[in-house]
Amino acid sequence: MPAEEASNSAQQAKQAERQSTDFKQSTTACARAIARDPGINIAFDEKADDVDVGSATLPAFPVNADAQQRNETRGRSDALALHRQFHDASLHRRVQPKTDTSQRCFALAEQTRIELLGAAQYEGVASNLNAALDQRYTALNSAINHQLNNVIDNAVQRVGIEHALSLYVRERLGGPLPAAADTALNEWREWLTEHVEPAFNASKFDLDHQADYAKAFGDLLRKLNIEQGDPDSPDEDDAGEDTDEQDPTDQDAASDTDETEIGMDDSSDTDSGEEQQGEAEDTGDGAEPDEGSDDQSEQPGAQSRLQDQALTEREKNDYHVYCTDYDEVVRPADICSNEELVRLREQLDQLIGDLQKLVGRFANRLQRVLLAQQQRSWDFDQEEGQLDCARLTRVLTEPLAPLTFKQERDTDFRDTVVTLLLDNSGSMHGRSIRVAAVSADILASTLERCGVKVEVLGFTTVAWKGGKSRERWVEAGYPANPGRLNDLRHIVYKSADMPYRQSKRNLGLMMRKGLLKENIDGEALQWAYGRLLQRTEHRKILMMISDGAPIDDSTLSTNPGRFLEKHLRHVVSTIERQDEVELVAIGIAHDVTKYYQRATTIHDVTQLADVMTRQLVELFAEN
Repeated sequence: MPAEEASNSAQQAKQAERQSTDFKQSTTACARAIARDPGINIAFDEKADDVDVGSATLPAFPVNADAQQRNETRGRSDALALHRQFHDASLHRRVQPKTDTSQRCFALAEQTRIELLGAAQYEGVASNLNAALDQRYTALNSAINHQLNNVIDNAVQRVGIEHALSLYVRERLGGPLPAAADTALNEWREWLTEHVEPAFNASKFDLDHQADYAKAFGDLLRKLNIEQGDPDSPDEDDAGEDTDEQDPTDQDAASDTDETEIGMDDSSDTDSGEEQQGEAEDTGDGAEPDEGSDDQSEQPGAQSRLQDQALTEREKNDYHVYCTDYDEVVRPADICSNEELVRLREQLDQLIGDLQKLVGRFANRLQRVLLAQQQRSWDFDQEEGQLDCARLTRVLTEPLAPLTFKQERDTDFRDTVVTLLLDNSGSMHGRSIRVAAVSADILASTLERCGVKVEVLGFTTVAWKGGKSRERWVEAGYPANPGRLNDLRHIVYKSADMPYRQSKRNLGLMMRKGLLKENIDGEALQWAYGRLLQRTEHRKILMMISDGAPIDDSTLSTNPGRFLEKHLRHVVSTIERQDEVELVAIGIAHDVTKYYQRATTIHDVTQLADVMTRQLVELFAEN
């Protein structure tokens, strides 16, 4: 009998574990669908922050989670996915206020806009978001009540002003709050009625336009004098209510200048790509506001127009895939034997000749820059630390003087990971692929010596003009608009955690005959971007090296015009908008500036190593 009970218990545990795994997979799938980003991979960690929408890691939940706990997890996942779809990080960074309190208010109010927008557009998301919100403020209210057991102070009972304002906006624009959130907001009701309600104009909070919404909320913060300081309670706000508002004027003037400069930069980028797009778009030429004009407050400027355009492009993105069953992510050892990899690497080294010395010279320049940034400095004449041997002569010249010590000052060089994404299409055949392989090889070694993690990836297709996916499409009777109609082959030449010495021979695979076929850049970028998001490094850099627009004959001949190019633009704009990864591109004899904001075009492949080095130096030189 005890053995039977133990067996049943083990089976129940396995079933619960299987259900938990299925739930995690379905949560990730829903997040990808909502965010329209197949690169998202939801992870679960006990140390994860409940409200960190910038991360793809959610708080862990028990294996035997009940329905309420699952709804709370779905709500957190939905909030993360909606943030990926509706939030423009670069715009947010430009228009956010300066003080700590106002920035916290601004961030929570923006997440409120995102969740209200998502709840209105997606059936079922609203209840999940409410469950997560209710759980969040239940925990917060519990923590406050616990604190009150030891502190007799009514002020402690209030949640922060950033929570009060975000909940107030949510209530005014989206309706009743969950019970716990309503309880948290009740402590601020009197102050909100007296100060916020007269200044709040719901018609100006346009949820569909981040720029307009941000301006309306910024105006509200200025009216409440929150941008001038960090009020911890309503009483402090009341005390400062009668002060003259000088900072908002200066801030508005600075904002006008910034918006003008942003509008000029963005319009130039838009103009550079207009001829290639061939689309009639309103770039706002001649629409720059005059200095001091009152109308500028109602005109978000060029940045707002670009945001509207990006939202429209996301809505119109109709990229789809006919079949993913034959796609593959491989390593060089999966394609050929170790002996062949060694032979191909030797062949690559023989073909390069003097070029390797040239690339090495550029790599040395990059190494000097990186090591200079990581050099540690010393603080001298300290009372404790490491004995300063250079000043031991004082023992003889000044016997009564105390010994001096020195302390080493830590460097602020952030841990970084760099992904080099190489186009392995047929047009790269010959000298182009050899130079790309050697450049990636030597720069990877250089970066690794400087403590920077490096990943080298390649992308091509399994077959010319469609593979098994196309065969399945033919068997199905040639349905119209099948979408991407070839089998992807993504190659991991070197993972970020693999030492360089173990991956050196892998790059020789590019010399293999028949490897280079067609290129579908958009999905390759999504793949590399998704891998970077899973990394824990603070700084992530993705460098794309390509020699042309995405080309796949089987796909382009069976779908609307510019099918692959439109998807590439959509993927690039999504990555640049999220601002989690620094994206830079190098085009070999092909203008890639029409796709990427940060890009360089070279006309001689021998310039590749120099340009790669220069781009990396510029990135690492930035604060």
